[in-house]
Amino acid sequence: MFKSLAERYQRLIDYFVPEAMRADREVSNQARMFLISHTMGPFLGNTVVAALYLVDPTPGPDLLVPWLSITGFWIFPFLLRRGWNYDALVIASVFNLNLCIFWNCYFNNGVLSPTLPWILLVPIVSFFYMGGQTRLQHKLMLIFAASFTLFLALYYTTNPPQNDIPQVALVALGGVSTVAALFYVGTMAVYYARIFDAGVELEQEVRRRRLATDELRKAIVAADEASLHKADFLARMSHELRTPLNSIIGYSQVLQEESMEAKDSQMRGDVARIHDAGQYLLRLINIVLDLSKLEAGRMVFMVEDHQLVEILSDAMAKVRPAMRQARNTVDLFIEVAESAVSTDSQHLQQILNAILENIPIHAPGAHVDVWCRPADISQPGDGYEISIRDNGNGIPAERLPTLFDSLLDQRDAAASKYGGTGLSLTVINKLARAIGCRLTVESRIEKGSCFTLLVPRAWTPSDVDAAPTSKVA
Repeated sequence: MFKSLAERYQRLIDYFVPEAMRADREVSNQARMFLISHTMGPFLGNTVVAALYLVDPTPGPDLLVPWLSITGFWIFPFLLRRGWNYDALVIASVFNLNLCIFWNCYFNNGVLSPTLPWILLVPIVSFFYMGGQTRLQHKLMLIFAASFTLFLALYYTTNPPQNDIPQVALVALGGVSTVAALFYVGTMAVYYARIFDAGVELEQEVRRRRLATDELRKAIVAADEASLHKADFLARMSHELRTPLNSIIGYSQVLQEESMEAKDSQMRGDVARIHDAGQYLLRLINIVLDLSKLEAGRMVFMVEDHQLVEILSDAMAKVRPAMRQARNTVDLFIEVAESAVSTDSQHLQQILNAILENIPIHAPGAHVDVWCRPADISQPGDGYEISIRDNGNGIPAERLPTLFDSLLDQRDAAASKYGGTGLSLTVINKLARAIGCRLTVESRIEKGSCFTLLVPRAWTPSDVDAAPTSKVA
């Protein structure tokens, strides 16, 4: 039952905390202390007034002022809820508390008054209301000092009315007043202790998370270093990997010529498979090495002036035999009067080759339209757009978001003759960004795909471009 009552009381307190104060944890805790004081305080304070009324043989109108003052504390939660300034409410509350305490002392034996212990509440509640903030401490202490000085001056310069309460009743009243004051302070202290404990737990949790973050940061640094060492190792292995493979390919070409001279069809077929496998493995090694060079920052760029149409034409010329064998048809549309660019032509052609080479593998028999148009990249007319559209089977929508990601995209191992890793798209994506281009893809199942490459007119290695995007058309 007590737990249920405590939960309801907590909800009542939270109801009066304004939304503007809930965002700050310390400020909201101060508001809750203020509300607890002003919801429970009138119950405890009025017990003293009731006790005075019962033990006084001739109660007078002097009891009306403390009763109104104490009961008036219940107004403050509603004022706070309405958005009144918190500092102004604190000052008004402390002033009202001083009035109530010193009024009772004036009419009930002055410094010997049984309600005198409540004076100790003034600095205590001031601390609870303001916490560690000092913006109002001087004002609150000044109000207390002024009230105490005024009380002493009035008490010793005027004739306070004599109280006819019996001595025994005064002692009993002092006990009631002290117990009420202790219960009031104890309640506030318990809640403050809960807030303090919650703060300590929060600090410990923050400390644990900070340590975990530091450990994670160290692990990330170690992983990055390991990745760089791996990439650097692979980049250095370029010659060692390519040289023996080129020998295998060279000897396979020699054997192909010998098999043709000997008119040995079985040998020619076997050697052709060796040659094709070697070529595929060489392309795969080149892709892995290029990716490693990019990650290690060892890729070298040669920026020169070129004609974009010539680079595009060279790329198409290299892939035409494979497209012809796969029964692909190609149309080239040039919509630019001039196509001067300052870029790395070798890597730009590598990007175009990779896109075009995928078409006979993944879309055999499809028709291909290649467009070269002016484009606006960061300002009007500062680049070109090369779009390569086919009417093949298209790319599934779920693969598009990770199509350029070597780690996240799930490829079909039977995508090509020897299986497809999809790393070529990752490499050309990184190459495109490295030379200031932007690569995007649109695709629809059974409708085909369109790769679009935005090429700036002028690029320097210090330029940084946006990340690639992919979407469903």
